[in-house]
Amino acid sequence: MFGLFRSTSAPQDVSPAAAQALIAQGAPVVDVREPNEFAAGAIKGSINVPLGAIQQRGSAALADAAIDLQSPHILLVCRSGNRSGQACTALRGSLGARGHNLAGGVIAWGNQGLPLSPGGA
Repeated sequence: MFGLFRSTSAPQDVSPAAAQALIAQGAPVVDVREPNEFAAGAIKGSINVPLGAIQQRGSAALADAAIDLQSPHILLVCRSGNRSGQACTALRGSLGARGHNLAGGVIAWGNQGLPLSPGGA
């Protein structure tokens, strides 16, 4: 009965281990932090598309950054998982369940001993 009140727009959170599996399957990684945060350290191969751009332009912001919108999975990340969760929710109409939020963000990623590199390089 209580499941009736569950939000259908909640982002699909994934752990760092599940995120690694998605990346290994070829999922693009979209870092929604501001450019200065992204430059300081990001997941290797990630592409920076700030949350503000996603909120203003939706999936067009991803397309302009050469993100394959037809990818079976798209991983969105930020510092703590909050902004990337907002991005997943904003993109729910275009990505559906293909958008995944890294729970705990790059903080959780780093706490698992996983690497971050300047600007995702």
